[in-house]
Amino acid sequence: MNNIMNNKYKFQILLKISFTCCVLFLVLTSLSMYLYPGGSMFNNQMNPQFDSSENGYIHTMNFFSDLGLYKSWTGETNFLSSIIFSYALLSVGIGIISYYFAMHFLLIKNIGLIKLSKLGIFFAICSAIGFIFVGFTPSDLFLKEHMFFVNLAFRSFLIVMLIYTYLIFKSKYIPNYFSLIYFILFCLVFYYVYILISGPPMPTVSFGDSNFFIPDENALFFHVVSQKIVIYGLTFSILYQIILLKKTEYIDLID
Repeated sequence: MNNIMNNKYKFQILLKISFTCCVLFLVLTSLSMYLYPGGSMFNNQMNPQFDSSENGYIHTMNFFSDLGLYKSWTGETNFLSSIIFSYALLSVGIGIISYYFAMHFLLIKNIGLIKLSKLGIFFAICSAIGFIFVGFTPSDLFLKEHMFFVNLAFRSFLIVMLIYTYLIFKSKYIPNYFSLIYFILFCLVFYYVYILISGPPMPTVSFGDSNFFIPDENALFFHVVSQKIVIYGLTFSILYQIILLKKTEYIDLID
């Protein structure tokens, strides 16, 4: 009896941690955007069309990763914004791990799903590590490492989405519309991974390198808006799932 109560308590705590981390990500990235000095991969001093009056963060022209730059694209120190962004991605990592450990309590009710659920947790941890280190590897200082962790985060999460689409579909205790949500998320993440690999060309070297080039404005817009759709789509869908899973009917299922 005590063990059951303990598991129910763990499940609720893990969901609360996940929910708090999602909210923290939204709040901290908003604050980081507010503090970002300005400039973008297109609007910087290497571009003859550079517009110095264009200050601050622009949702359609700045990547999330711009918030973590050591120096903004205008050359100004980006200390506060980058520190806050690092904490935002740390909260993402903690939130992902907490959420999928919570999901495990529901999925292990089907004995045949236990091993695959553990595999899902493994890839969720890989994704969480990727997101955390994206925040600690500014792309203007450590571009190769930064892109390695970006790819680790999104490609691992792509596998997570695929695994949980199947797990939830097979589960007797979680409604199938959850599986549909995961399939939609899988398509979103697949779309973004495809863009990272085959989308319009972006610089593969740091700003200031002799091989750096100013990307096409429309190409940058496409990449940035695609990233926003995927990131915010994932965030709000996970928040929605957490709110549903906090209902008594799911808590009562925990053994």
